[in-house]
Amino acid sequence: MQIRKKGYYRNGCRIKIGNYIYVRRNEMNGSYAIKGYLVQSLVSLLDSFKLDWETVSVEPNDESEKVDIRWTYKNNKKKFVQVKSSKNVFPFSSAEHWANELVEKSGNDVDEYELILVGCVDAKLRGLENNKIGNVLITNRNLSIEDFENLVVLKINEFFETRKEPLIGIKLGRLFAKAMNEDVFHKSIKGESVTRIEFENSLMNALNAVENYLKTTPYSILLRDSTTVNENTESTIIKHILKLIGWDAFNFQEQVKIYDEKLEKDKVFQLDYWGNRDSPLKDNKQDIIYVNADVVSTYPSNFSEEVKKKIDDFNIVRQSLINKNKFNIEETVEHYIQFVLSLAPSENGKQIQSLSDCFQTQYLRDNLIYYTVDNKQIDFIISSIITAREYRKELVTKFLYPITEDNSQMNKIGRRDTYLPPQYINSSILPIVKEDEQKISVLLFCSDPYNKERLKKLIWLLIRLTSGLANDYKIYFSDYDKQYNNEVNEIIRNYKNNELVKKIEIEKLNLCNSRDLSRIPIDISDNLKDSHFDETRNKEKKLRIEPHLIEYLPYGDSLKPFLNSDAILPDDLRLFLKNKGIIFKTAAKTKILQLMTSILFSPIDIESIVDIVNIKDKPLSLSSLRFGLLDKDAKTKDIFIADMITISDLHTDLKADILSFEPKYPQGDDDIFCVTVQLAQKEPTKQALVSTSYSTAKVTAAVDRQTMTLDFIKEHNSKQARIVATRIVKKLSEILIQRGKIDSIAIETKFSDFKNKERVNFLLSFTNIGSSIIFKECDAKLFKYMYDESLELPVECQDKKGKECTMQLQGNKLDTINELQEDTLKEIILAEELKIEYQYNIRGISGRYIVEINFSNALKNKPTPDGLFKFKGVTDIARKDKLKVTSIQKIDSELKNEFRRLIDEKLKEYKKI
Repeated sequence: MQIRKKGYYRNGCRIKIGNYIYVRRNEMNGSYAIKGYLVQSLVSLLDSFKLDWETVSVEPNDESEKVDIRWTYKNNKKKFVQVKSSKNVFPFSSAEHWANELVEKSGNDVDEYELILVGCVDAKLRGLENNKIGNVLITNRNLSIEDFENLVVLKINEFFETRKEPLIGIKLGRLFAKAMNEDVFHKSIKGESVTRIEFENSLMNALNAVENYLKTTPYSILLRDSTTVNENTESTIIKHILKLIGWDAFNFQEQVKIYDEKLEKDKVFQLDYWGNRDSPLKDNKQDIIYVNADVVSTYPSNFSEEVKKKIDDFNIVRQSLINKNKFNIEETVEHYIQFVLSLAPSENGKQIQSLSDCFQTQYLRDNLIYYTVDNKQIDFIISSIITAREYRKELVTKFLYPITEDNSQMNKIGRRDTYLPPQYINSSILPIVKEDEQKISVLLFCSDPYNKERLKKLIWLLIRLTSGLANDYKIYFSDYDKQYNNEVNEIIRNYKNNELVKKIEIEKLNLCNSRDLSRIPIDISDNLKDSHFDETRNKEKKLRIEPHLIEYLPYGDSLKPFLNSDAILPDDLRLFLKNKGIIFKTAAKTKILQLMTSILFSPIDIESIVDIVNIKDKPLSLSSLRFGLLDKDAKTKDIFIADMITISDLHTDLKADILSFEPKYPQGDDDIFCVTVQLAQKEPTKQALVSTSYSTAKVTAAVDRQTMTLDFIKEHNSKQARIVATRIVKKLSEILIQRGKIDSIAIETKFSDFKNKERVNFLLSFTNIGSSIIFKECDAKLFKYMYDESLELPVECQDKKGKECTMQLQGNKLDTINELQEDTLKEIILAEELKIEYQYNIRGISGRYIVEINFSNALKNKPTPDGLFKFKGVTDIARKDKLKVTSIQKIDSELKNEFRRLIDEKLKEYKKI
């Protein structure tokens, strides 16, 4: 196969596998086509070890489209091969047509022809004399994936035997076949010729690479020599995952047959797996878990039809199970889980886009919870479990279940077992226990990036989950590095608890991927010790810490007061869960809370919920500051270097605690510098859970090539956050001025930069949205102004003089009223604020973006009004589109960027930049 230019198809379609786009015949589609290609191309090449060939090319660029494989031999002899694959029986007439085409379209310099038919052939083809049609050899290969794997290992060993290399086993053979697919055929994929020497060298290099990989893979603890080879890749991967999470006793391929009178045959409806188990998170409830799984070569661009078909089948199978009284539906919590896992190396650890959107409400049931699981989530889960198996490896790996009102066992370590509750399948936090009678170890895995504020919250959670009774604790981050060791030691020492110093460690989680599970035999017997720790041993050594409120990470019942707030609507929570791959058809807030109090949320999860509230109720005000660039060729990544600003630069006289401080320096193509600071301001007169108000300060900086400036964007939603944002810009700009990177004078837009009439016109210009492809309509809702008492006012306005009277007009289409139309009135008005409601549409998502533009209460600045220009926008998504949205934050960011573009447009129009 070869990569073809965009728009050129070779009697078929394009399929993407890994980083390559393959062109496939119409007869070869889907997974069967991939199987056919792998089987025939690999076995043909492996068979060739016995032949005296010189070069081979798969789908050569310079030959007829009918040629799939071209062989050359000594004396310039050629052999052309065409491969056909089908699920249906090949008739003689089709084979004869293909054979004749192969000869007719191949030129006159070909010595041999072969047509390989993958699948079943009819009786006439089976009875061919000399297996030929004319001069074309007809070869029939009716091979399954299992046969293919056996042949691969057999042929590899035949080759290595001739090279006096040791023979390889099944598990290494499977790894080797994968390496061949990805490496040995790289040139053939491009349609280039491969010489025999290159081919054999590639085989040896691949063997060395696979042997090295096998020595280092985290999965090596699962590998055993096994003769079991009758599992295909998809089944092997999914069965391993189910075994790792304690779901291996589930029923496999539950089917229902219904006679279709129109087709006069049975229709088969199937569910891949299902099982039930007493819920460890909900007393007196059973978990009913239904699983459908798809392992694909690469993520599909659209999975909607597959999801619809699978849910249709599932609904019929589920009803059959209910009719057979397999479980009491009144005492259950039902969970439907859809795995979609990609084998493409480029998609390791990656999320599939818009999978949750495929679960359209008309197909779903009211009383079920639906989950989608992709590479990103499952790689975190299996990496955590395999890492835990390595620690105290003689012991069984168990999951820890937090104590809540739903499974109350106070003053004890929570229950633990080898069964992963379905509520954990999309969790960002996974608690695992290794224990014997004398010692219990608790391991907490977190998919969030490391920072010290998150670490504090996880330490609090870890101690809380175990009531401080464990002997040792480990916390894992996938990006943790030894450079943070001193910082971690300081954090732990700050608790002033010697026991904590001795008991806790922070480590790196090395991420694996589900694709590697296909090389691990299923029949692994674990001879591990399964015992329970005697909790009375540690009663006297119970670990106690008194964290600050900012180090608190709510879970279970402690989430309820926050989630029950009127500021958080059911649709907000449904959207948050949807982004985590958890879907409800429709749900009252009570039902959503029942699920959410069973899940452990990471610090970033909690921050995301807070963000959703902030977007609606505490939007960030935005203002900008520009500095001229002294080095016209400088890029943002050249200007900002590590440690230009630290958290210590922000603390002085700040009346708020800094929860997190996250600078992000430019990387790759993302030429933007950003600092985000989360703040908490205590209000000790209120009750515990509402005693702190939270806010955000954010500063973004980037080079603007059009204006040749370095632009700082300040965002904040509280007074203390504004102070922090201002300090960040001040500190950074001082350093850059000192280093000669930027001008010493900032370019700002202020109230005093405009004359009265010009200021009114400037504010009103934001109702002109002709240049925008996002904003469709607008309506001026509020206008705030006062009369300029330094001027001669008309008679009808004389009564306002000396009273400093600020007026605020509210209504619709205010830009059309007299005060804002007549130039004589504009001359005497000090315009300070305009509120505009924009109707927007972004990729089919519609709603309102309500913007306040003002000059920072300039009218209150005495004796001369002045203030910086800024804006604040509130994003509202139309109810009909809310469940289409994958991220409110992304929509909000796009609207904000579009309005910033409008600001630059208007400032240029008024010659302010």
